[in-house]
Parts: sequence; C-alpha cells; structure tokens
Amino acid sequence: MNLGIKNIYDDTVFVSSADSDLELAIGDKVIFEQKDRGKNLGEIVFVDRKKLAADEILLDGKILRRANKKDLEKAEGHLAEATGDLEKARAKVEELELPMQIVEARLDFEGAELNFFFTAAERIDFKEIVPKLAGVVQKRIHLTQLGMRDRAKACGGFGICGREQCCSSGVLPKFRSVTMEMVKSQELAMKGSDKLSGPCGKLLCCLAYELEEYERARKSLPNWGARVKTEKGEGKVIALDILNQNVKVYLEKGGAQVFSANDVKTVKSDK
Repeated sequence: MNLGIKNIYDDTVFVSSADSDLELAIGDKVIFEQKDRGKNLGEIVFVDRKKLAADEILLDGKILRRANKKDLEKAEGHLAEATGDLEKARAKVEELELPMQIVEARLDFEGAELNFFFTAAERIDFKEIVPKLAGVVQKRIHLTQLGMRDRAKACGGFGICGREQCCSSGVLPKFRSVTMEMVKSQELAMKGSDKLSGPCGKLLCCLAYELEEYERARKSLPNWGARVKTEKGEGKVIALDILNQNVKVYLEKGGAQVFSANDVKTVKSDK
C-alpha cells in the first residue's frame, strides 16, 4: 500500500510502499525517517494511490510512528523560532541590499537546519549569501527559491472570486499545469488577462480543475462557424456560452442574436 507523506520542512512528498501496522488516514501526522537525513514530521496526503506523480520521491527509510502531543508541541516551538529567525534574515537582506525577498522560514524536526524560502528576479549567488544569513541566525541553512505561484501560496490572499486562494487554503494541495488551450476550450479568451490571472500573475488554477466540466457541457453545443437553423432563420455560430448553454448566431436576416442550445439545429453540409 502506497502512502504519501508531505515533509513539513520543505513540502516534499515521499512515498512509502512498505506495509505498516499503523492505520493511517489523510491528514494524520507521522514521524518518519530518511536515510542520512534523520527523523522528520510529515502529514499523510494520500493513501493507497497506485499512480505516483513525477515529483514524488520513494522514501528511503520508514514510518516510525504516529506523531504524539510532544512531537506536535516541538513542531510548534520550531515554528515560533523560525519566525524570529525570519525577521533577522529579512533585516540582513535589507541591510546588505540583496536582490531577494525571503517569504518563509522553516526548521526541520530535529531543529538542526533552517530552510529559507525566497523569491528573486535575478540569479542569486548562494556562496555569498548563505554564510551571511547563517551567521545571523546561528544555524545551518538551506535556500529554496520559489516561483510566483509558490510565493502567492506562501503569502496567502484572496482570489477574484472573493474567497481565499485555493493554493493557500488547502483546496489545491499541488499545482497543476494551466495552459491557454484550457482558456480556449472554456471559451474564455475574450474575457481579458486581468480576469484570467490570479494574484501570482499566472493563469488561474481553477481553469484546470473546471476543464472537465466545461468539456462535458461543450459537447452539446455546435462548433464555432457552423451553420445552424433557428426559429428566426439560418445563420452562423459566432460565440458560445458554455455554462448557460447559449449560442450566439449571426442570422442572414436579423443580425446577431442569442439562442438556447436546444433551439438551434446544425445544418448539414451538402459537400
């Protein structure tokens, strides 16, 4: 049985295929061990899934036990400590005028290493920066560069729908690729980029997980440019409203008008 364990230190998902006596469910916290990395605290993110994602790593180690109250209190203490170190590091970055912005800091379960998540518009010289930050926080550190989507997830915020961002609220645990083909499939290209982009500046994640429903609803509509017959005569399809199941038709006599998909019939070509 495959178990997915998300490491709280860096969000890496490890997959354990070994049988475990523990009856674990999604959301459970566990202590697991990695070869050459020691113990870590993780969260179960999937149970008995056969197909693994490309960025998921087979666990070279084992699940030791379910996390107890003492483990969770230790993690809370590390969170408070990392928050203090984050402020120190940000002050150092500002003092040195470094071309980066540190977004978040996390301590590993053993409290031995601090992971700084940062964004930067240009290439960063780690050899120069790491010693300076390590000297400020007095810990071994690791730097993880974030993309714009990761930064928006870490910072949190609200989408144009008025709700908390799916990425930071837990609704969307993993980013999916979002393309302009999805926009075109949902007949949204004319809405403008400001309505199709999230706070990160990238295409909205919801375009990906709404795609299947759009494709299902799209099957009952005629194609763009198709000749159709309506109660007001024949014409050509010039726009589609997939969710409302409406078709905009330019009539030979009457100009552009909107009809329900049920009131439109495709005219078969004689060719």
